[in-house]
Amino acid sequence: MSDDKHITEGTDANFVADVIDPSSDVPVLVDFWAPWCGPCKTLMPILERLVAAQGGKIKLVKVNTEDHPGIAGQLRVMSIPMVFAFKDGKPVDAFKGAIPESKVTEFIETQIERFA
Repeated sequence: MSDDKHITEGTDANFVADVIDPSSDVPVLVDFWAPWCGPCKTLMPILERLVAAQGGKIKLVKVNTEDHPGIAGQLRVMSIPMVFAFKDGKPVDAFKGAIPESKVTEFIETQIERFA
């Protein structure tokens, strides 16, 4: 668990407050993961580090699909890790799998540029 205020644990119940509402101000990444998922364990620290380094230009919400399957189902998440980027309350981009850190960096920079 990160102590960065721009990184939170998401739930189905708090999805609007955690993701939809803030996505009008900054890009919000939603990382769908599960405790048993090896690639998720590889990707999550990369996401956390890169988001923290942006100092509030982007937000990360981590959703455990085992505990909170509702939103993942609505977004038709079939495999994890799956990361969606939200802007103005809508998913605007996504990637799946534990992609290399350089690609995660590019993805984050692209989302921040959408708000520039």
